[in-house]
Amino acid sequence: MALGVFLWSMTFQFPILDDSHPGPSLFPRVLGTLFIVFGAMVVYSGWKSRGLKEATNPDGEQIPLNYFNPILVIILIAVFIALANTLGFIITGVAILFILMMKLRVSLLKRSIVSIALVCFVYLIFSKLLRVPLPMGLLGW
Repeated sequence: MALGVFLWSMTFQFPILDDSHPGPSLFPRVLGTLFIVFGAMVVYSGWKSRGLKEATNPDGEQIPLNYFNPILVIILIAVFIALANTLGFIITGVAILFILMMKLRVSLLKRSIVSIALVCFVYLIFSKLLRVPLPMGLLGW
């Protein structure tokens, strides 16, 4: 929620366009609003279940809290940021998705196909259609 408030407050420094066009502050304000709303939902959910130590499944068995998955995602994001310029968007993206799907115990064939297809789809949309420069890295194309 604090990040949302920060984003929202920083948008007042952006220039205002004439003719009532939305301007450069529109997208950061939408993101800030979404961060605030969803952050509030997470806080409410945590407050509502504050007395629970462990979740239970439908059979009544207790499910221990798992802190490894969110930490793994944060580590992999940091690895992506560190390696994307060197290895490139495609190689780094495929590797990150492959590792995440491996953690989710997806079969080798399926995680290979989905990782490659999804990264290529994202590359085509952002690089070719939206013309967003993505790091080329080792591939150089």
